[in-house]
Amino acid sequence: MKPLFSTLLALATSAAPLAASAQLAQATPVDTVTARAALLASTRQYPKFYRALCTVQQQHTLLRKLVLVRNGRNDGPAAAFPNGVVRLDVRYLESPQPGFDDNRMVVVFYHEIGHLHYFRTVPVARRTADANERAAFDYSLQMTQHLADAGDCGPLQAGLRFMLLRSQSSNLADPHVRALQSLVQEPAYADYRRYVAQHCPPGPTGF
Repeated sequence: MKPLFSTLLALATSAAPLAASAQLAQATPVDTVTARAALLASTRQYPKFYRALCTVQQQHTLLRKLVLVRNGRNDGPAAAFPNGVVRLDVRYLESPQPGFDDNRMVVVFYHEIGHLHYFRTVPVARRTADANERAAFDYSLQMTQHLADAGDCGPLQAGLRFMLLRSQSSNLADPHVRALQSLVQEPAYADYRRYVAQHCPPGPTGF
């Protein structure tokens, strides 16, 4: 087995204090055997996601620990915390989940890394939920455009599509929705759409 895989396995199973919150109350870290099987499955089922994970692990210091957990409730695939931990629900690696293909898993992963970048660069006293989500969405768009520059438009197209769809939600209590309702009205979002139209083959949904 490749050394990098072993490094990722250690990253995903090493003991890491998870922030105490209601969100984490039902999140249980998985054992080494389960983590190994899930990571191995992701190399086949989500190869783009696995490459993104390897890239971040090799080239960035933002991600201190990736913790694979099994959530008691399905409240999304991943979450990031100020201590440099990204928590990932193992069910998203074990079997396909509706609406979360390889391209979207890349978007989700870079969104969480965007949170880590926000936590590192913005002092606690200046942080807000809306700005945090906006920074994470911006980061994922930037990183997926880099992938598009290298020839893979899928993650960028998926990100633009699902960001637009989520922006149409009426759940204004959700900072994701508030951030996206602002983002999709701004020139930056139109620039990404224009980039896709000019440089990418049409996606199955027009993006």
